[in-house]
Amino acid sequence: MNSFLESFVMVKIQIVARINFDIVVRLDGPVSNGAQLKGRFQPGRLGGGGANTGVALCLAGHDVSLFAEVGGDPTGDDMLSQLAGFGADTSRVRRLDEPSPPVMVLLDPDGERTIIRGTAQASDAPPLPDADEPADALYIKTYGTAVAGLMRARLDRCLVVSHAPPPGTGDWPAHVLVNSAAHMSERELADPLAYAQGLAGDALRWMVVTDGARGATAYGPTGVVNVSAVPADVVDSTGAGDVFIAGLIHGLLGGRPIQDALSVGALWASKAVGSPTSIPPRALGNLAGS
Repeated sequence: MNSFLESFVMVKIQIVARINFDIVVRLDGPVSNGAQLKGRFQPGRLGGGGANTGVALCLAGHDVSLFAEVGGDPTGDDMLSQLAGFGADTSRVRRLDEPSPPVMVLLDPDGERTIIRGTAQASDAPPLPDADEPADALYIKTYGTAVAGLMRARLDRCLVVSHAPPPGTGDWPAHVLVNSAAHMSERELADPLAYAQGLAGDALRWMVVTDGARGATAYGPTGVVNVSAVPADVVDSTGAGDVFIAGLIHGLLGGRPIQDALSVGALWASKAVGSPTSIPPRALGNLAGS
């Protein structure tokens, strides 16, 4: 399989995940029940898992294709133009017959965020690459029966990495699953490997659990590997998890062992939280060889 290269070269990565129009509100206190807060609204900006992960991998020099939906309005035009400016292939992004729905990002004084999604009349199935299209890696952060079928078809063709699916999902074949500890149940956290094997089956190599400032841990059949978070001054944590996954994919595609790949993800995420944006800063490209 051509997914694990012995040295860094540009590789083809397909990403099936959201492209969002983030509207950021900087709050004067933490979000809590009954709180009365003041907020400073900032101009809307490019975001979403597809954009955040895709831009990071573009900055690292990879050939990135995005599969998503955006509104058929000037906001959608601008987001696609920005992505193309980073080098992403947006030719497979589907345009909707409605404006791009906003995503509200509430940032507290510590840079931690609460996300409120707008609703959209999105199609039943997201745009997907064909099963036999050539690629070195497929990253998934969307869900559905057709998506699971694509993932299964790709297991013998390329590296398949996915954000963990919603509760109740029964079949989610991938080599690497990633989830945040904050989004996992007590039962799942008690045995992350069993939880992931129940989703991915025998294809699973690693279940990666991210835990903010406490770092990230990979659980696999051969053992448990942990890396610490890289210290950083947090300006805005939006998109940091997506950028972590980009670094993880970059490390794995470079043939690195899981501990080194986790360290790359942690380093990239530290740069993301220091930037007042959802997508990572262009300076991330300087870390491509890390």
